[in-house]
Amino acid sequence: MEQPSLLGTGGSEGSGSYTAAFMQAVAECLIERRWDAALAECLFGANRVAGCQWSQSFGQFLPSGQGSPWDLLLAFEGACVVRSGVSTRGAQEGNKWLSSPFFVPPASLGYPSGARLDEYALNKGKELPGRGEQWFPLWRQPMTLAEVQHLFLEGRACTRRGKVHDACSMARAAASLGVQRGVTEFVRYGYLQRNNLATHFAVPLGRIRVSERASPRLACLDDLDAWLPRLRREARAKGAPARLVLAERRLADALFAVAQHPDEPARWQSVLLGLADVEAVQVTGSGYRAGPIPQLRPEWVTAADDGSPELRLGLACGLQAARFTREGLPALRVRLHWLPLERARYAVTGVGAQRRLLIGPEVVLHGRAGLDDAIAMVDRRLVEAAQAGERRLPLVAARHAAALPDDLATFLAGEIEPDRTLALARALMALDAGRWAKAPCPARTPEPRGAMPDEAWLAIRLALLPWPLPDERVINVDPAILRRLDCGDVPSAIELALRRLRAAGIAATVRTGMVAPDTARRWAAALAFPITQHTAATFVRRLDPNTMKEAHA
Repeated sequence: MEQPSLLGTGGSEGSGSYTAAFMQAVAECLIERRWDAALAECLFGANRVAGCQWSQSFGQFLPSGQGSPWDLLLAFEGACVVRSGVSTRGAQEGNKWLSSPFFVPPASLGYPSGARLDEYALNKGKELPGRGEQWFPLWRQPMTLAEVQHLFLEGRACTRRGKVHDACSMARAAASLGVQRGVTEFVRYGYLQRNNLATHFAVPLGRIRVSERASPRLACLDDLDAWLPRLRREARAKGAPARLVLAERRLADALFAVAQHPDEPARWQSVLLGLADVEAVQVTGSGYRAGPIPQLRPEWVTAADDGSPELRLGLACGLQAARFTREGLPALRVRLHWLPLERARYAVTGVGAQRRLLIGPEVVLHGRAGLDDAIAMVDRRLVEAAQAGERRLPLVAARHAAALPDDLATFLAGEIEPDRTLALARALMALDAGRWAKAPCPARTPEPRGAMPDEAWLAIRLALLPWPLPDERVINVDPAILRRLDCGDVPSAIELALRRLRAAGIAATVRTGMVAPDTARRWAAALAFPITQHTAATFVRRLDPNTMKEAHA
């Protein structure tokens, strides 16, 4: 690995010599004393002395009108503080990498002009390892030379899991006070190939402020520490498909942004959507060796909670299961309809070049259209229930993660994006169910608006429940209801639902209904969001106010 190009290649830059420029600056500033009047401006930012003509004999080292030889002289002296060496980064990797203050491997993320080739050095058409990037600290308080030397000698930056290893973890360290005190900001430079690939330049890639207080939300990113390097290797492998490269790049940009703005829920939702996009590529057979999203702690919900109904419905959909134990542990979570998993890993078949994902009939989600995925999941659960001899819809809400009537009404009215909602649901399927059962982090509940879904849909919802009503009445499920909705035959679906309700002793006031085919499919998709028994009782009272009174009499 080559050293950072702080002093060029062999002490030269193009046709100019750093040594010659340094000696010339020494002669003009210290021997000839031609620049005494410019020293105050160089050190303290004082006003430029009128009539003082800057030197034009330093070439590219000191462009005309951009400073004095003092700037060049002190820059050389400061560069000597930044010392580099070679060390082994990690016993598992075993490869040697440059050990330099605040130096990390190159990463084309976090800046708009980033491109894949910024991570490499091209030489005769071959992609060689890039020269990396270096983050230079800034501080407000005066420091002695000994303090500056100590700062750069350690060059210390770390996350909760250890020393930083890339630009994203470096940004996390800055945001979580994982750098030495006194540093207020970093200027990020990348050593990038420019000028027809003949020369490397230190290109400024932005400034990253060091947080004055560590955000506890950044601890959520620790869940991805072991998984992200594997994903990056898959995306950088020879022959990796463009979809995987693009998904990994978007996720990396989202992670870099959330490290700088950890208190903005929209940034966290972008990360969740990026995670869902990666799995959408993996399920097609590309990059699955990196593994699925690892288990996420419940605090991800708090970090991403912007009060939107999309997140609440996505959480309700992603955490549901066929049943739950008294301790709140799930059985047959809906994630099995999204990914072919076996003990938290992808299920594969074949060997060598024939190795591929083992996708069974239970995997029905495709990650393309939210309505299609929601309907497919409900339909698959009805099929599995029929195979087990059960007449119920085995989709039960997790604790503190059920759909609210207000949100369901908003969804049915077409005011919620189903694609975004289901994408959030696919990412939230990775939440650690055990930790959620012990310490759930429910999404914020808004002030109730009193909105209620259409009564015809309430009848359909009550005809497709996973458990008896609170008064122990059982409404047997008819799978034909969902299929009628999917093909746009709403009157027939309502008729079948009302027949099921009458058999259970519920005399609904609604008789029929008619909606557009697109709305009918939205009605079917809304069945993928589970409700509580209390909400079901509310729906019954809405349809038949007398039935609950008779039950309590």
